[in-house]
Amino acid sequence: MAEFEWDKEGSESVEKLSQKILPSLFKRLNAALSEVFAKAKFFIDFQTLSRYLLLALEEKMNLPDEVKAELLKELEFIYKKTQAETLPYSFKFEMKDERAVNYALKLHDFYLGKFFQGDRQIRLRALNWMSKYYLKKGNPIGKGQKGIKEFLNEFRDYIKPQTEWKVRQIIDTSVNYLRNSARLRAMEKARIMLYRWDAVGDRLTCKVCRSLDGRVFKTAEAVRILDTIEASEDPALVRELKPFLNKPWYGATSACPIKMPPCHPHCRCRIAAETEEVTLPTTVEPVLTRNPAGLQEEYMSLTPKERENRIKAHLGADWIRANSGGKGVNAYKKDKSSLQRHFLKHKDEFGIDNLREYQKISYEVIKHPDEVFVERTKGETYFIFKKEDTVVISSDDALKIKSCYKLNKPFNTWLKERVRDELIKLV
Repeated sequence: MAEFEWDKEGSESVEKLSQKILPSLFKRLNAALSEVFAKAKFFIDFQTLSRYLLLALEEKMNLPDEVKAELLKELEFIYKKTQAETLPYSFKFEMKDERAVNYALKLHDFYLGKFFQGDRQIRLRALNWMSKYYLKKGNPIGKGQKGIKEFLNEFRDYIKPQTEWKVRQIIDTSVNYLRNSARLRAMEKARIMLYRWDAVGDRLTCKVCRSLDGRVFKTAEAVRILDTIEASEDPALVRELKPFLNKPWYGATSACPIKMPPCHPHCRCRIAAETEEVTLPTTVEPVLTRNPAGLQEEYMSLTPKERENRIKAHLGADWIRANSGGKGVNAYKKDKSSLQRHFLKHKDEFGIDNLREYQKISYEVIKHPDEVFVERTKGETYFIFKKEDTVVISSDDALKIKSCYKLNKPFNTWLKERVRDELIKLV
């Protein structure tokens, strides 16, 4: 069969025909796709959407490259027109935004490597399991392919919940980092000079987070570190600038190696703007100490504002620290029983017969104390709030009220009789 060729007259006829048909086709295409584009712009980019549309068209017909190019131009025109009508403003990422987005995409990889390579506990658990397996069932390699397959199946069943927990840990930590990064950026734009580290302050809050709670950091310094981290392609530099703390920080805030949460896996801490307010006249006066380089030095390293924040944190202290499941239920019952026991013991001192009144008294003392002391014994830290002849003792590690009662002797005598490793006065 001879090859069919268009003559000049035929080409001109087709061109005229296409000029008549294409506008009509594009008009219908416009009407059909406008609604799609109006919604699609919120969750997909134009390049991805157009690629999917062209692929779908090619499944139905064989389109030459020239036609696809024309279609692409028309699709882009419809998209931009619809976007302008439904979204009458535009935005453009700055270099800083691009770096932040790129770092966010790499964040899970960063934590993945950090957690799995540096997680001593998960390695020990896996080695423990393998040791028990060898002791109970022997060397799987010695049993041939069947033994190896059995071992791999059992190890898979064991490691699955471990890795699922690990993945959740990675996601939660990454999200918290991004959340605090966004807050820091917002503070920078709002020209807020200082921000405060806020720990959650419940039963799950660890001593590391409590040691950072209430500390005040400079926004500009944290932003500089954040910029360096987000712009860096060097994992070693990122690890250096963004370390994890594995023990409480008792030194000066300016020397703290970490400037922003999270400070460890599953850290729930956040940052908050620190506005200029009248600072309480806090001091650090040693009352009793057997360790001159301990509690006194720790609180001397804090600024007056940070010492005030440490005191204010106890406004959130409670008699009962409830959480759900497992040990949380038993701890809740224990706390409730302890509160009831203290109420029955001291209710006559206050002339009350209602548990809520007893709790209210303890909260009022913490809210408006005459004096505040910090004591440490056997590694535990407590705040003593005194108002007239009433004292409230609150755990600084757990932000949990331990006791509330009236003194039956002079306060200074009562203090001297308390056997403690260290004792300092803040207010």
